[in-house]
Amino acid sequence: MMSVRSKVLVMTRSETSALQPCFILHTRKYRDTSALVEVFSREAGRYTLVARGARSKNNRYGNCLQLFVPLLIASVGQGELKTARNMENNGAPYRLYGPGLIIGMYVNELLYRLLGKFDPYTALYDRYETLLNALQSESFDTSMLRDFELSLLSDLGYGISFDVEAQTGDPISRDQRYHFVVEDGFHYLPDNDSTRRALEGEHILNIADGKLDATADQIAKWVIRQSINQLLGGRILNSRMYFSHRVHHPS
Repeated sequence: MMSVRSKVLVMTRSETSALQPCFILHTRKYRDTSALVEVFSREAGRYTLVARGARSKNNRYGNCLQLFVPLLIASVGQGELKTARNMENNGAPYRLYGPGLIIGMYVNELLYRLLGKFDPYTALYDRYETLLNALQSESFDTSMLRDFELSLLSDLGYGISFDVEAQTGDPISRDQRYHFVVEDGFHYLPDNDSTRRALEGEHILNIADGKLDATADQIAKWVIRQSINQLLGGRILNSRMYFSHRVHHPS
């Protein structure tokens, strides 16, 4: 009996000719005049698309190949590499500048690097749109980025529990110290252990409660980065390298 995942995979590989809400995560040159486009689709997930003639003088895509532009895309093809059949705007572009642009580039690369092809994440897609909208504001709260990162890890099967000790299931205590183990969670840290980073239970519970003061935010940032680095398997995020000399990176 074919699994739900297999049915979705077959459908997205052969029946993507209808217009679907999408964002572009990344583009690169392909042959003389075309481009390879990494697409994040609400219904079909992430996949790779060939935009033929996208780099020619007669480019028919206009501003559709820019980042942070809501699009409707129809694609064709039986294999994993699709070909763009139609592409049109689906709303006003999100205007990201300064730190907001840096965070947007970072999130795009996370999705490009971590999402498997043709795995639909409709709720994640909606959260991505919500995040882009928030990034347009000069008063953007980094807690929204942390929420997005944590939800992405959860969707990928690597959710982090900030309220229980991983080995015993005991509630996290405000007066206890812990250390973080990637793909497992928070473990009690013996008082005489100085080899691992000590995390105060009070700050861990603040993260669980969504109270991200400066200390809790730094801990959440560090914990999330350890988990993401594990999933990347040694691959380097270009967005971190490119912007590290300009600003303090958001994650």
